Amino acid sequence: MSLYTITIPCFAQMLRALTTLLRKGEEHAQALGFDAQHLLDARLAPDMHTLARQVEFTCTQAQEAVCRLTQQPLPALATPANMPQARALIEDTLAMLASADRAAIDAGAQQPVSIALAGGLTFDMTGQEYAVNWATPQFYFHLVTAYNLLRHNGVPLGKAEYVQHMFAYARQP
Repeated sequence: MSLYTITIPCFAQMLRALTTLLRKGEEHAQALGFDAQHLLDARLAPDMHTLARQVEFTCTQAQEAVCRLTQQPLPALATPANMPQARALIEDTLAMLASADRAAIDAGAQQPVSIALAGGLTFDMTGQEYAVNWATPQFYFHLVTAYNLLRHNGVPLGKAEYVQHMFAYARQP
């Protein structure tokens, strides 16, 4: 199985969905007459990150996957301060994914990957283990949390916005 195929196209299609979710959030805020910044500052629980951080972390996982699998330095991403910055971060991430070298990512499957967390905890794995067991679950965790934050704040979203890429496969009765 191609490591590129199970990461890069999936991350890209879901980042496009995240752009749609944020656009719907902005439209909802405008329709109700409040600043969309309130959505970016929203949390599901006091000890959870804001929507802005969820967008940042979703993009971080996608960008770091490219870098770790191709043995490049990790990017330093900033938390978006407003919706235009959030959209720009997603666009930058999509551009990085579009330029990712398929052969280099696939070649990274057996390369060692280490994730060092604060407090000294380190995870050592292969590139394939990293992509399947770390990058992909982390990416979707933060993406779904962003979706849930928007829904929790009244943004009218459904599965159609989340899996918009599936309509390419739809057949009319």
